[in-house]
Parts: sequence; structure tokens; C-alpha cells
Amino acid sequence: MSDTSATVGGRLAALPVWQARLASMAACSVPGVLLRLSGVHLPPVIGLLVFGGAVVAAAFMLAWAAEAAEIDLAPGIAVAGVALVAVLPEYVIEIYFAFTAKVEFVTASLTGSTRLLLSCAVGMPAIASVVLARRGGRRLDFVDLKPHLRLDLAVIATASLYAPVIVLRGHLSWTDAVVLIGLYVLYLRRNATGSPEPPHLVGVAAELGKLEKRERKRWVAGIMAYSAVTVLITAEPFANSVLLAGTRVGISPYLLVQWLVPLATESPELVIAFVLITHDRAAQGVAVLLSSAVSQWTLALGTLPLAYAAGAGKGPLPLLGREQIEVLLTMGEALLAVAVLVTLRLRRSDSVLMLTLFAVQMAMPFVAIRAALTLVYIVLALDILASERWAVPTLRQTLWPREAKAPP
Repeated sequence: MSDTSATVGGRLAALPVWQARLASMAACSVPGVLLRLSGVHLPPVIGLLVFGGAVVAAAFMLAWAAEAAEIDLAPGIAVAGVALVAVLPEYVIEIYFAFTAKVEFVTASLTGSTRLLLSCAVGMPAIASVVLARRGGRRLDFVDLKPHLRLDLAVIATASLYAPVIVLRGHLSWTDAVVLIGLYVLYLRRNATGSPEPPHLVGVAAELGKLEKRERKRWVAGIMAYSAVTVLITAEPFANSVLLAGTRVGISPYLLVQWLVPLATESPELVIAFVLITHDRAAQGVAVLLSSAVSQWTLALGTLPLAYAAGAGKGPLPLLGREQIEVLLTMGEALLAVAVLVTLRLRRSDSVLMLTLFAVQMAMPFVAIRAALTLVYIVLALDILASERWAVPTLRQTLWPREAKAPP
């Protein structure tokens, strides 16, 4: 056994660093795939580690391949493909809950991941500022964002203003799917007409980007195919392990689904964004997280009632009382994120505020606290938007630009 281990270790050491990292991630995913295919039933906690490790490893590989793919894709296709690939691990789990009619968990993962992405998009500069200061670098007092991010903010704001309609009805229906998926399609079309920017690659993605075009395409296609299959195979047992483990150790399965699953599946984007910010590319780091939040808050949410109807559900997808509060809390946080970013200047004080409110909802997961926080988010968002109202019309014009009148 020791000789075999030494041989494998020697082969990994002989590989380029980026290939060794890919091989290590693939190795982390293999046990989950093999155990799932073999039909072996694992204890919940062990299943959580094994299948969760496979999902996280596949998520990192997907993120690296998706970033490298931006080099070779046309702008519109890049936006659509990369956004879909980035949310695939989370997306599969959400669809699984909807398809199997696990109504009490169906929006838990989605609201948790959306709030995590938005909180980190706004709050990560504050964290990075502390890290940079400890390294002897400069503190980030503010981050200036690119004008094209107004489109992301406009879509998030529109979806958030539509959310109360869903809550008041108490269910998600096919009409909501049309609105939300249509909003996402509009987002893709607007992005496709913009001027493309070369991707800012780091780590494994940067090494993939240095390969010759034909070789890079083979690597990217192979990594995406393997990772996507891994996610499809292991997402269901991972979700079930989360539920069973929560019941076994006395932790609310709902909270585990809402926070543990997003932390696992969104970890590659969080790591990539953090690396970009600590390398003086804070604007790109914020953009990565906002784009993922758009996908969750429109495409993923809009697909849930369709998956429910196609699976074990009948009629519209019901939202229970707790889930209605969770959707409203996500709406409030999204509106505050839009408010503090509407001028395209993210201040460190706003980052601290967002992180503080996020910590409160994590530390006190009670329905009454969540309802109160929803009001706090909305009041703060309205107050900021009122003081920065000059910047609000640009969001509407970005999403629905007026047609230029032809000269007489």
C-alpha cells in the first residue's frame, strides 16, 4: 500500500501545479461517485462528507473551466453558458427538492445562496480590506464598479419588486416562471449587446487560458463534462445526507439546507471573488458574485414551479409561512444591495453594514427576527435610494433603454 501511495504521490508531484490541483479535485470526487453508483447506503454524517466533498470538488472544477471558456466563446454565449455552469451544483439540488415535492425545503437553498452571494458581494471588500491591511497593503475605503454592473442591479431590483406578488399569492406558478425566466433572458440579451471584456483569470483558470486554443477547448470540455456528471450523480445523496444529518444531531434540517448546501456549492465563486479582491481586482470580484445572484434570483427561482409540476407535485408550488418570510427577507437584502451599489461606488461602511446584518440573521434564525430584519433591510434601502435617487433612473434605462428617435 505504501509503495502504491508513493507512486501516486510521485506522479502528482511530477505534474504541473495546475494539473496536480485538477487531479486532486477529481480524486476528491471519485469516492462519492463510486459509492453512489454502487448503491451503498452510508450513515448520514459520512454521506455528508463523502457526497458533499464530491459536490464541492466538482464545483471548483466547473468554476475553473467556466472561467477559461470565456476566452473562446462569443459574448452572449459566454454570459449564458458561464452563468448556468456556475450555478449548476446549487441548481441541481434546488430542482431535486422541487421535483420530489419536498415543499418545506424547496426555497431554503435558493434563498440561502442568494443572500450569501449578495452579502459577500457587498461585504467582501471589508473582509479583504482587513486582510490587505495585515499584509501591509492599503485598506479598501471604497470600490468603484464598472457601468455594465447596472444591468445586474436592475435585474435584481426588478425581481425583488416582483417577489411580494409571489408571497401574497402564497405559491409559485407557471406565470412566475414566465416572468422570472423572461427577465433572465432579457438579462442575457442586454449582456450580449454590450462590449465584451477579456476575462481576468487566476489560478487554474489562468493556466488553462495559457494553453493553445485547441488544447484548451479539449481540457475545458473534458473538465465540464466530468464535473457536470459528478454533480448530477452526487447532488441527490448529498441533499438527503444533509437532511438526515440534521435530524440525527438535532440541528434544523431547514437551516442546514439553507446554509450548509450554499456554502458548499457556492464556495468556488466565493474563493475566486476573494482572490480577485485581494489582487486589487475588487470590482471584478463583486461582479462575479452579482452575476451568480442574478442567476439564482431569476432563472433558478423561475424554474422551481416547472420542476415541481413535472415531478411529484400537482398545481402551483405552495410556499409555506416560513418560506414566505424567507423570500421577503431575500427581497429586502437584495434591495439594500442595489441601494448601496446604485452609484457604482461601494464604500467600506456599507460593506460592514451588510456583513453585520448578515451575521445577525445567521446567529438568530428565528422567524420573528427574520421578519424584523426584513423591515430593517427595506427601510435602509428606501432611505439610501431616496438620498441617491438621481442614480435610480439609470437602472431602468439600462434594462429598458429608450429607442433613439430618428432625426427628421
